[in-house]
Amino acid sequence: MRGLFVLAAALLVLTVVTSAAFAKGGRGDENIGFGYGANVRYARALDYCNAFQDRSETRYGTCLSNALYSLVKGRTSATEIPKIDDFVSTLTGYLPAHCHVLMHSVGRRYAASVHLSLETLLDYLPRSNSANCAAGFGHGLLMDLAPQLGSLSPQEAVKACAGAETRYQRYSCTHGEGHAYMRLYGEQLPYALHACRLLGPESAPDCAAGAFHDYWIAVAGLDQAKKPSDAITSPRLLCAKESGGFPRGCWYRALLERPPARAIRTPGDVYRQCRGLHGSQRAGCTIASVVVAADDPFTEMDICVAMRRPGAADCVRGIRVADLNESPRSEQLDLIRRCANVFHGAQRECYRWIGMTLNVVTNGGFKDDGCNELRFVATREACKEGAAGYEGPLETFS
Repeated sequence: MRGLFVLAAALLVLTVVTSAAFAKGGRGDENIGFGYGANVRYARALDYCNAFQDRSETRYGTCLSNALYSLVKGRTSATEIPKIDDFVSTLTGYLPAHCHVLMHSVGRRYAASVHLSLETLLDYLPRSNSANCAAGFGHGLLMDLAPQLGSLSPQEAVKACAGAETRYQRYSCTHGEGHAYMRLYGEQLPYALHACRLLGPESAPDCAAGAFHDYWIAVAGLDQAKKPSDAITSPRLLCAKESGGFPRGCWYRALLERPPARAIRTPGDVYRQCRGLHGSQRAGCTIASVVVAADDPFTEMDICVAMRRPGAADCVRGIRVADLNESPRSEQLDLIRRCANVFHGAQRECYRWIGMTLNVVTNGGFKDDGCNELRFVATREACKEGAAGYEGPLETFS
């Protein structure tokens, strides 16, 4: 008996060590572990996939997608997905970096399992302002609803997202309609952009951003999207010929999904990336170059501050303000106060844009509680002017 006990103990140790070894691998998520903590159900389901991380990215991604679906299957997605998203945000590695796209397929499977309809969509959209797992799941729900969405009038399509509980969720839902139109029209970008335009000027730019997002997913052959046979892979060419009147959104998604080979760290890098472009094309390229320059909005703001010329007004639109959605008000104020350091001709636009996007992520709370904390009357007015327009199109936002 003592020998059996020793053998069992040895096997237990081997299992734990093996699990930890997988968690340290190249694509693995270092903090998943087997564990018995508060999130043991999530940890165990996702830890299993570490066995596939060194075999192929496709098998690893498929395993994670199946595991994520198992976690939400049979549960209420509106409240369960935010919990999963919170857990994933504590990890490092492949999963948090790819959760958004992985959740597209999870959302589609879940939608089929609950026989989702446009009438019940808002009951299942995640109640979260996260741009990662939760937003990806919501976009997957809308992809499944593409045939139903295609049967609606533009006014009805706008109304389908209007009832989401926060401004960010309404924005994300409209972005998801762009994904849905791309799937509906077999990844034919001009048709999807036309459908987005019919939604009207308040919704069309955000819908178009979703269409551009799906275009690059299809070009990469991901997420069961139909790969275009004559795909344009140059952002300069695509955004000049096929932007459909949305050049800033075109550039924004192009560089987010296919970052330039040469890293962007300084204003000089931005100028080099956008050399030879003019007008709205240059503006879109500048915005997109800044958004891929760093994962930190304060680092991106430093680039805009160093850009001592009018291009700084475009630069600030590339700052990842959405990353501050759960930050304390003091941190949000720290970002907008740095607008005082940008090129003088761009300062008002900086206060206006940062004020608007902070009002988005706080669901209308920044306009009074935040803008009023600014020191000067002119800066408070610019901030409030931007914040007041937070229900309008965002386009270069994620």
